[in-house]
Amino acid sequence: MNDLCYLYGVVPADTQTTRSPAGIDDLPVELISAGSHAALLTRVSSRDYAPENIEGLAGNVDWVRYRAEAHDRVLNWASDSTRVIPLPMWTMFGDAAAVGSMLAARLPEFDSVLARIGDAREYTVRAYARSAELQSKVSDLSEEFRALEGQAKIASPGQRYLLERKLEKERKETARRIVRQVANDVHGALSVAAKLSARDEITPGLAASDQGQAILNASYLVPPGSMIEFQKTLTEFVNRYQPSGFTFAFTGPWPPYHFVGTEKGAGGGR
Repeated sequence: MNDLCYLYGVVPADTQTTRSPAGIDDLPVELISAGSHAALLTRVSSRDYAPENIEGLAGNVDWVRYRAEAHDRVLNWASDSTRVIPLPMWTMFGDAAAVGSMLAARLPEFDSVLARIGDAREYTVRAYARSAELQSKVSDLSEEFRALEGQAKIASPGQRYLLERKLEKERKETARRIVRQVANDVHGALSVAAKLSARDEITPGLAASDQGQAILNASYLVPPGSMIEFQKTLTEFVNRYQPSGFTFAFTGPWPPYHFVGTEKGAGGGR
């Protein structure tokens, strides 16, 4: 018997689910409403999704991935259709009454979050730098380094040797400064073009790739009216820095994961 409510997110109460994709375990997606909000959910088996079962299967990559894909699939559909407050995986309540009570208790919070999101969508920008390529272009990006190179060219042989050794050390340090500056400049400019922004730490999985060393991993909440400005700003950075060893990855739109403050949603309501 499917008697446990597995929640994906919170949406306006007038949301229609007739065209929603299948949810977790390929089961239907439905709504439980309370006032102006509704929980987007699937009814699942309390036996299959008991806490001890989830804990025991957490290490099964295929089992988790299949359900994570379903969770994201429903949230992406909701984000394309309306405003949505995403909830973390495994947000579950014991019955419809518990869901309704949660929605009623958190009415002001959900009102505030949905108003903050508005019609904006989340986009992700990641930037990378290829160290060797960047170091070969340092003189194009740093006036101070060009001046040091100029000194080396006109120095006496003895002085030139010392300056060239200094240049090699300075080249690496200047490249590191440029990387920090580019990451900060990109994030600052895109934040101005966005409604809200969130900059994540560089995780080990992003630290290095075929594109180079990750230097920026950030998300931006962009309203439709600001999208052209946002894309133009990013394109300007791509055109300016890509020839010097920088690459940029732009993805989205996504549900507003970074901008909803859903920590309270992680708790169950059994």
